[in-house]
Amino acid sequence: MPHAKHALIVGASAGIGLAVAHKVAPMVSKLTLCSRKCPPGLVESIQTENPSVEIAFERLDVSLLHEVRKFTTRHKDSEFDWIIITAGILSLNGRTETREGLDVKMSTHYYGRFMLVHDLLEGLDRLGVRVLNVLGAGRGGAPHLDDLDLKKEYSIKYCADATTLYSDLMAQSLSEHAPNASFMHVYPGFVNTGLFNRFSWYVRLPSMVFAAVAARSPERCAEYMVDALTKPEFVTGWKLLGERGEVLSKTKYHTDKLKNKVWKHTLETIDTVMQL
Repeated sequence: MPHAKHALIVGASAGIGLAVAHKVAPMVSKLTLCSRKCPPGLVESIQTENPSVEIAFERLDVSLLHEVRKFTTRHKDSEFDWIIITAGILSLNGRTETREGLDVKMSTHYYGRFMLVHDLLEGLDRLGVRVLNVLGAGRGGAPHLDDLDLKKEYSIKYCADATTLYSDLMAQSLSEHAPNASFMHVYPGFVNTGLFNRFSWYVRLPSMVFAAVAARSPERCAEYMVDALTKPEFVTGWKLLGERGEVLSKTKYHTDKLKNKVWKHTLETIDTVMQL
């Protein structure tokens, strides 16, 4: 399979996204990196993997839809061959709304990701295009049909159940609208990304010990991510993938009726926010 020309990685400053950037750099001619912050030396460290690759960094907070729209407007004519989205947030807080009125976890893990790909969809309907959404494939829970945005009743579990299920449905829906491309939702497993470092010591220390023993490294995880980007059998359609790149079955909640309902809800939510 020929290498991609231009890869976009959203969430590239740390963890899985950073590891994928290092793996992908030798395989592309251009690399666009996005995250909320640009750590010192980020571009230079990735450049060492391929001195000839063109690397651009753009600040992007995917939890804010107006920022996502600015990004997609700038890139309406960009031809991304690979899009890898790993941007995430780990918080034990309850519902915490952004200035746009969306829960920050739901916006980061679902609405912002959906909007980014959907905005670019017309230009993505090409053979060779692969979109890899890294979150929690096949792990969604029962949907709250009259409360899809969880404004009435919210918990961390409900949020995780919803965003992972919606992301499964998103892969199928996007594939139906861009049948020449490939859309994959991936569960990366337990990866030692350092997300626990921001918590208080009594949470951080045991978590770090457990992660050191039980978690895989971001670099090992990235190998499976890159494998999904290059497998010939994943060239079109949609797939749910497990932590070793194995194809997963959809859950019992994954129905065409719910897929259409969530699609409609998502577009309406985006339209409402963009009118603010």
